[in-house]
Amino acid sequence: MSQATRTLVTLAALLAVAAGVGLYAYYGVQEKDVAAEKQKEHDTRLFSPQKVDEKNPDGGTVTTEFVKIVVVAKGETSTLEREPGHQWRLTAPVSANVDKLSVDALVSQLQTAKFKGVVDESPDDAALGKYGLKSPEFSVEATAEVGDSRERRSSKLVAGIENTFDGSIFMQRNGEKQVFAAEGGARWALAKSSFDLRDKELLAFDEKQVQSIAVNAKINKFTLARAADKSWQLRWQVTPKKGPATPVIEAADPTAISGIFGAMKGEKATGFPADSAEARAAFGLEKPTQDLTFTLEGEQTVRVRISSFEPDAGGKTYLLRESDGGAVLAEMNGSALSHLERNPADLRDKSVLPFKKDEVTRAVFHVPGEPDFVAERAPADAGTADSWRITAPRAGPAKVFKIASVLWTVGSLKATKVVDSQPKDLAQYGMDAARGRSVALFAADGKSLGTLQIGKTATASANAVFLKGTRDEVVEADGTRLADLPTRVEDLLDEPAVDGGAKDAGP
Repeated sequence: MSQATRTLVTLAALLAVAAGVGLYAYYGVQEKDVAAEKQKEHDTRLFSPQKVDEKNPDGGTVTTEFVKIVVVAKGETSTLEREPGHQWRLTAPVSANVDKLSVDALVSQLQTAKFKGVVDESPDDAALGKYGLKSPEFSVEATAEVGDSRERRSSKLVAGIENTFDGSIFMQRNGEKQVFAAEGGARWALAKSSFDLRDKELLAFDEKQVQSIAVNAKINKFTLARAADKSWQLRWQVTPKKGPATPVIEAADPTAISGIFGAMKGEKATGFPADSAEARAAFGLEKPTQDLTFTLEGEQTVRVRISSFEPDAGGKTYLLRESDGGAVLAEMNGSALSHLERNPADLRDKSVLPFKKDEVTRAVFHVPGEPDFVAERAPADAGTADSWRITAPRAGPAKVFKIASVLWTVGSLKATKVVDSQPKDLAQYGMDAARGRSVALFAADGKSLGTLQIGKTATASANAVFLKGTRDEVVEADGTRLADLPTRVEDLLDEPAVDGGAKDAGP
């Protein structure tokens, strides 16, 4: 064997030894360390239903979904259940909808929280008493469906007292001997009573889903209902001093209605008395202060009765909500009565002249002492989508931005006060032809979309003016909003200045 051959053989042997050492280091040490780390990660979680590196039969990732949680806390046992993919429901000690935030926080804690460490590997009875685990403060037993087989696996946690040194709480899991330390925040998420877990927003409705609200209160009666275009309409009866009541249907103020829904969502039950026919009668719910009917999409109805009941000087308010899902009797704050106990006149759309801007094709402006000037929208196929011309008293291109500003101003005017319903003399408000200005709007077919009549300054306020719009009434509104309305045809004509637009350049 030559020297070169012996050298190659020696080198090959050394490489084989090195490879063996490397494989041993990887499989014998590093792989074991990785496995140990995964097991540690698994074991430190409060709830780990899947096994380490567990896979579905097809090799896919194993998923878990909680389906039942039993909480023993604050002297009662509460059970949460759901079908996979469906919403949680409280099934014991009562059947009720859940407080989504509270249940989500509880489930999140079970899914993500970890123990800080092991406090005691093998405590005796005396030690368990010291940790508060002989008579646990609370317990949580969770069941999840695991993997494609949907095998149900459960885990139970029991909690003792708080460690005053760092605020952690002592826990045991699944009857294991060890005592763990868990973050103190786990108590706030897990130790829930049935009241904590129940849905307390009994007046929370998704405005988009509500089709109508019938309000039958001791003082006011009216209905809010969707129009064909999904806007809100107010339906009520005006009872004059003399003569029969007159039914009224008019646009409702969308901002006011949205505000009502927002305020109702903020109401929360303060208690849940035992429901019975006797309780309902005793709390005045057979003849309630308010009887409300909410009609939702799909013709589902929810009836809500609210009563102001005063067994003592403090007084209480009770609510009974009835729907296809069952009935809930609750104690509420007194403010629950205020949201729909409204004078229907206060819920009317405050717009002086409501209209759809894209329907306007002609606007006629009247200014005392000036000839009426007219702006007309060009047909859509005549050029740009929003092209306007002045057609009287002389023709010319219009300032499109100015027309848009005028329409926005007129459409956004809101009444601050009704001055005169069904006025018989508009001249007293400065709305005669000799003194009053007006803006009349028309659609493509010549139909009137409404006329805004502008009167004199109201004496009650320096900034208020008298206006009359679609309704047969004179109102007050903020006059500063009218500063941009044109007072002569030149304000709307888009034509060069007389001097060609040149400016004095100075000496």
